[in-house]
Amino acid sequence: ARPDSWIVGELARRLGKASGFCFAGAEQIWDEIRLVWPAVAGISYARLESAGLQWPCPTEQCSGTTILHAKSFARTARAALECIEFVPTVERTDGEYPFLLTTGRNLYQFNAGTMTARTRNQELRPADTIDLSPIDAEKLGIEGGTPIRVSSRHGSVLLPARIDSRVKTGELFATFHDPARFVNAMTSRVRDRQVGAPEYKVTAVRIEIGGRPAVGRC
Repeated sequence: ARPDSWIVGELARRLGKASGFCFAGAEQIWDEIRLVWPAVAGISYARLESAGLQWPCPTEQCSGTTILHAKSFARTARAALECIEFVPTVERTDGEYPFLLTTGRNLYQFNAGTMTARTRNQELRPADTIDLSPIDAEKLGIEGGTPIRVSSRHGSVLLPARIDSRVKTGELFATFHDPARFVNAMTSRVRDRQVGAPEYKVTAVRIEIGGRPAVGRC
């Protein structure tokens, strides 16, 4: 794939506006951003080579801002907070779906792996897994690497088991980086009424080992 800056520059050139997009590389683009965004004017590539910097950093003599909004906010001195009424999820564990699944990221992959899966990161964590507690693994006779069918009321995915002491008994955790497995197919269609995010963190599921249901805690 071409760099985004090349794509935008080519589009501008073909529209007859190439003069504003003649950049030799990412550093030149960043330097133009620094000219129009005062909060990052002091963050040069050269300074970033030696240490990280947090904005606002308006000049090259500024050491950056470690904690943003430490004394006041950008628009007002105090934040305007609003109490949002709690709405409980409709997802519930029961005899058919006794485990509670949470999905999330791991350190080695980013989202659907479109970038990181093309790198040697794949050697560190090559596939999504279904993580369960040692207590549940022992109770159900599951060993690390065992293929597990995880099914919710919304979908089903086959994942290798991974035993992790950080996972609570009766709960499961899965990453969603492998598009071939599509773990998000198991999550609810319900969306947050404020931001529209699906319920990734709470899904009732059951697990099967070789077609045999594994019973957990309700």
